[in-house]
Amino acid sequence: MASELFLSILSSIAQDESHSTAGNLRWAIRKRFADGSFRVSSAPYGYSIQNGSLAINPQEAQIVKQIFVQFLQGSSTGQIAKHLNNEHIPTQRGHRWWSSTVINILRNINYTGDMLCQKTYRDDQYHRHFNQGELAQYLIEEHHPALVSHREFNEVQERLKQTAQQRNIEPGSHKYQQHYLFSSKIICDHCGTTFKRQTRPNKICWACQKHLRSAKLCPVKSVPEKSIQNAFCTMMNKLNFSRKFLLSPLVQELKEYFNDPDGELSKLTNQIEANDQKAETLMNLVKEGLIDKGLYINQTAELEQSSYQCQQQIKQINSNNTDNANNLEDFRDLLRWCQQGQILDDFDSELFETFVQNIKVNSQQEVVFQLKCGLHLAEHLPKKPSVSQHFYRAVIRQRFNEPLKQAEYLYSIIKSEVDLIG
Repeated sequence: MASELFLSILSSIAQDESHSTAGNLRWAIRKRFADGSFRVSSAPYGYSIQNGSLAINPQEAQIVKQIFVQFLQGSSTGQIAKHLNNEHIPTQRGHRWWSSTVINILRNINYTGDMLCQKTYRDDQYHRHFNQGELAQYLIEEHHPALVSHREFNEVQERLKQTAQQRNIEPGSHKYQQHYLFSSKIICDHCGTTFKRQTRPNKICWACQKHLRSAKLCPVKSVPEKSIQNAFCTMMNKLNFSRKFLLSPLVQELKEYFNDPDGELSKLTNQIEANDQKAETLMNLVKEGLIDKGLYINQTAELEQSSYQCQQQIKQINSNNTDNANNLEDFRDLLRWCQQGQILDDFDSELFETFVQNIKVNSQQEVVFQLKCGLHLAEHLPKKPSVSQHFYRAVIRQRFNEPLKQAEYLYSIIKSEVDLIG
């Protein structure tokens, strides 16, 4: 035990010394930042280190200038990366060019000849973070030869900012929030990967990212965006036409169930009251000396344990009811829309955002819409919305070939003249 305590003390001392040494090193580096004497240890693409200073690498510098010129002429970062790959020009580490690689070059102020120091930092756990104002940054002007002018660099930053705003990129994170309506909403049911948008000749598709890397990783192929939109219209129209037989009874049943499922709350409340009465009776008996004190303590402890378990179950049911109440309100919103009797011939993006949580793609022929109210509805991917006022007539025809049977079935599901009203 003593040896473990001794080791613990030594470990704590060593850790403090390590933090102290790291703090001293950081202070020394920041001091060199401040007085402009900092010497770089690695060179960005387009430069090399000679005698501790940045010097222009002619071959790479030409590529950097080309990237800035092409971007200012209207080329996208993806197009620039594709062009460099087609020309078999490697990156600084010999890899392929990506859109993000080009963006990092366009955002690097070092190409103006100035050196911006402490763009990143490490926390106490030695994890690296982008410096978003947590620590001071140091700008050393005319630190090394420039590859682009300040005017060109500022114009590029303005265009990058405009592009980020158009694509809803979160400032400072370099990540898309909601680039497109379906971004982060379409999920592969086979591998769980989100789908990526692809622009193809005459159409837009969404494809599983694992499948794009290799068909061996995931067999689910891409689906046209238009087919997903049409499937949504079909689903909403089916809910509209079936509201009397599906949504209205469902909302009523859920309302009754969510209030007190199977009368559980009443049972638990009654149990707690019964336990309290028993505890009071036991107290009276022990006061009168009719039962042993030890028996009283044991019985009371059992009753308290029983009441505690009932209270925990009540809390769990109430917590579930809060979620259920939200789901019920989502069901009511869906029913209210259906009661308007509106037929969707064209895709409505606002309606989609209101009711749909996400979409799971089972195959090229079928998707499942996961609604915010909790329903999971499977739909085939049609070329156009396929549900009309005659939808149920078509379904009944598939079940019954003879017109008389069709009429008899229709009559059997009509409970009153109210059902004949839309």
